[in-house]
Amino acid sequence: MAIASVVEVVSTTTADPACRFDQWEDQVKRTCGTLQVLGDRDRFDGGCIMTCSLGDVRVSMISADPHTVIRQEHVASREGGHVYVAAPLQGSTKLSQDGTDVTVETGDVVAFDSSRPYTLCMPERFQMVAVRAPHRSLGLTPQSTQAVTASPWNGKTGVGALAVHTFAALGAHLLELEAAAIEPLGVTINGLITTLFAERLRSAAVDPLAARRLLMLRICSFAKEHLGDCGLSPATLARRYNISLRYLQVLFAEQGTSPAKWIRDERLARLRADLTEPRYDHLTVAALGERWGLVDASQVSRLFRMKYGVTPRDFRRMRNEAVAA
Repeated sequence: MAIASVVEVVSTTTADPACRFDQWEDQVKRTCGTLQVLGDRDRFDGGCIMTCSLGDVRVSMISADPHTVIRQEHVASREGGHVYVAAPLQGSTKLSQDGTDVTVETGDVVAFDSSRPYTLCMPERFQMVAVRAPHRSLGLTPQSTQAVTASPWNGKTGVGALAVHTFAALGAHLLELEAAAIEPLGVTINGLITTLFAERLRSAAVDPLAARRLLMLRICSFAKEHLGDCGLSPATLARRYNISLRYLQVLFAEQGTSPAKWIRDERLARLRADLTEPRYDHLTVAALGERWGLVDASQVSRLFRMKYGVTPRDFRRMRNEAVAA
């Protein structure tokens, strides 16, 4: 069963040429949030965005004529944001963020954070894969991403090359993926981003702050891979990384949470994602909770409602009503 139905495709190629840039501006804002979009309206011939959510991770394949997008400071501070990792497959891209201006050549990889102002300029016809991930899933805060943004990875060697080839293949085959691949693929892509960031932070690990961020990346990556293990707990994480439970709590406190709450929120997010999938409708809420280590059925509904304001059953019912409508 292909997932074409959950891949959103928007294109301006069939629009009136006089309206294509305006339509593109609307599509970019719908897909990427509030941005200022600048370009030559008279010469803009068109663009296309394919977007698919793989759990926490969202993948977009973007191709368009030259233009510039700007995330302004007042918007970034009001809306919050995500970490983006982008790989230009055709054409170069110029990125400005955190006082740094870089040119990202075709085949390289760069990260930027939409919780802070940035400018992304595509001076020629381009094709790009952009992967978006929430800060919490990486164990990072918006402030801590400054160590990895606006500093490209070489896409010809090492983990940079692995990322480019993976992103390019993912973008090219979005419409061919099977539904069963969504969940594990999202975990894999999240892990690849973690590996990219860990490589960058490792080079600065003599800095105590960078060392803590690197440790957090590793802890969160391991935890996300083992959410289905009901034995996963703060104590097991502390033992695995040979640190005290108190120090583990300090690390998560720097991210504004606790290890127990982070694990619980991640499990609830996975449960919520499963409840949006019709292919899991034959499973009870309790069974879906057990998939992610939520073994106490009496607690699942209460925790879910505390997190999302609605019970799991009502969430599933509302989804079905929306689909029917």
